[in-house]
Amino acid sequence: MYLLRAGLLALALELVMASLSQAASWMTVTSTSIRDGQIIPFRFGADDPQRACSPRDPAICPCPGKNVSPELAWHNAPAGTKSFAILMYDVDGQYGAGVSHWVAYNIAPTRTELKEGEATAGTGFTGGTGTRGNANYVGPCPPQGDGPHHYLITVMATDLAPSLAPGLTREQFLDAAKGHFLTSATIGGLFARSYR
Repeated sequence: MYLLRAGLLALALELVMASLSQAASWMTVTSTSIRDGQIIPFRFGADDPQRACSPRDPAICPCPGKNVSPELAWHNAPAGTKSFAILMYDVDGQYGAGVSHWVAYNIAPTRTELKEGEATAGTGFTGGTGTRGNANYVGPCPPQGDGPHHYLITVMATDLAPSLAPGLTREQFLDAAKGHFLTSATIGGLFARSYR
């Protein structure tokens, strides 16, 4: 009886582990630079010395960061992926209208990572146009006095050949890629110019 019970338990455990390994086959994004849902370290924030304190206050409040782009890695892309894209978006920016910090696409289907600093340098992707007219990564720098803003970095797998023209805004990219998305994964964090 004991051997039968032990055998059934082992079989049940094997089935659970098999179902978990199958359940984890969706695409994920990870980062050694930022922790999902946590405060984004200052070095990944913008470094603009001439940034206005807020859209309603023209006084200068320099951004405290170094504008180093975070390391990003993605895993388990679906079959049929021909290119990746990455969008970074400040959900709380412009009083809730949102701010596009980074639009990157035409990332080769063989890539699974952007190393720390590569997005600032513009390496390994075609740059779109962020809200500030930027083609490469621009780090967080919400208005002075705002609480932490929520930043989302989404990696998207598409069946588009990596041949889109440079300079697309977030909205233009989403329009061009409509019907071609295979899956996506998001990592996010919080950032403020100062914390109390």
